[in-house]
Amino acid sequence: MIEEGDVRAALAEVAYPGLKRDIVSLGMLRSVAVRDGRVHVSLTVSTERDDVPDLLRAAVVERLARAGAVRTEVQLLTPERHAADRDPWRNQGRLSNARRVIAVGAGKGGVGKSTVAVNLALALRASGARVGILDADIYGPSVPVLLGLEDGAARTRMTTDKQIVPLEAHGLSVISFGFFLGADSPAVWRGPMVSKAVTQFARGVVWPDLDYLVIDLPPGTGDVPLALAQAVVIDGAVVVTTPQRLATLEAAKAVDMFRTLDVRVLGVVENMSRAVCSCGRESHPFGRGGGDRLAAAADLPLLGELPFADGVVDGGDRGAPALIEAPDAPFAQAMHRVAASVRAAVEPMPALQETA
Repeated sequence: MIEEGDVRAALAEVAYPGLKRDIVSLGMLRSVAVRDGRVHVSLTVSTERDDVPDLLRAAVVERLARAGAVRTEVQLLTPERHAADRDPWRNQGRLSNARRVIAVGAGKGGVGKSTVAVNLALALRASGARVGILDADIYGPSVPVLLGLEDGAARTRMTTDKQIVPLEAHGLSVISFGFFLGADSPAVWRGPMVSKAVTQFARGVVWPDLDYLVIDLPPGTGDVPLALAQAVVIDGAVVVTTPQRLATLEAAKAVDMFRTLDVRVLGVVENMSRAVCSCGRESHPFGRGGGDRLAAAADLPLLGELPFADGVVDGGDRGAPALIEAPDAPFAQAMHRVAASVRAAVEPMPALQETA
């Protein structure tokens, strides 16, 4: 006999019409009641599409019939009757001043995600684009250090209508959670607090006209990427990994997360693919081929393999990113190739002819 748990599990397999996400993860399930094989389901729906209610009813009835329901009644409630049960995607929109938004994520920390995000932004700028970077890593913002903006908290200002004005570093417009958290204060935030902060942060910045906004996400698959995707249209995501198997296993989860959020994954970047010493010799202290294997398994392109070099770490610690400090080094050359691939993936025509 079908039980409530069976109903909820089955409904988690019912996709919202036109999306890959299911009605449970979208927060649409209001209540479930089961008695003698008869099921009553209440859903909260906010849509302007006339076909959605009938499509939802048919999908729910069909799936629960396969799960063993004798009869299913589907009640569709409107946000006006239950204002708290809103479609979490209903307020998603484009940032008015950014033509393309690119997220950089990783499954785990320590893979150089922020270093990749910063240097990707600089490589895009070197191509003639107007670029900004949003450091949305609420738990460990490192962009201020990487871009030499450790005094950002003292320099950041607000407009009269409480909008944040970005700082500038190396030709990039920059905003970071680190400007507002304080130098030594960790963000001990959870759930709704994070979602609200990220939404306000994403939309409350007076960006100049940008061709690209690069967003540095925190590692993992938590509240920040979800809140950001619900607030802002993201044109593509880059997933960063290192060669070792553990890193690629976690990076695969980041790929799955972006796909669940209907964010197109542009490809994989393998950081620290090899070590290059001053004598020119190469070694592979972090393993080999992990990025290539992940890309193949996820049916994604490998956007690039970035070498590990002492200058990358030292320059980042001093606020001098690799593309500024050593523009002709192997790391910078590889990053320019990554940026070219990203541009080609998100532009419908030859990129930025008007600003080239």
